[in-house]
Amino acid sequence: RVVLFTVAEGGSVLVVTLHHIASDGWSMEPLWEGVASAYRARLAGVAPEWSPLPVQYADYTLWQQGLLGGVLERQLAYWSEVLRDAPQEVALPLDRPRSGVGSRAGGLVEFGLDAELHAELEGLARRHGVTLFMVLHAGLAALLSRLGAGTDIPIGTVVAGRSDEALDELVG
Repeated sequence: RVVLFTVAEGGSVLVVTLHHIASDGWSMEPLWEGVASAYRARLAGVAPEWSPLPVQYADYTLWQQGLLGGVLERQLAYWSEVLRDAPQEVALPLDRPRSGVGSRAGGLVEFGLDAELHAELEGLARRHGVTLFMVLHAGLAALLSRLGAGTDIPIGTVVAGRSDEALDELVG
């Protein structure tokens, strides 16, 4: 759903509402770049010029359907077995008791790494042939273990599922 509100003389606000079934977080950057490009072009009195994408969303869905038939089923079976006995929650010392009611409420703790530490972590990743994400993930697991979570710690993370560079600019 897209609505353009006029808020003052010469001022407007564009409101775009997308359901997750139609778009994901990764899609926001190419979507807004496209909107901004179209806006700049229209201000200049011309039509926007976009390069054709290497793949269309229909191509992606066909690839996904092929994947669902074999590889994904095997991966799902494997991880279902591996995680079958995983704890429902990590036992950590808390500053207050857990609520008896589950919720999706969470918190955010922001922190930064200085350039020197970032470079050292990148070097560590390179020396071991892994990504910076993997190094930070291992660090988090080590921290949780030292805080009392044990040694087998399931940690979830969000992934975009875009394993091919051709999908980077695709909205969907």
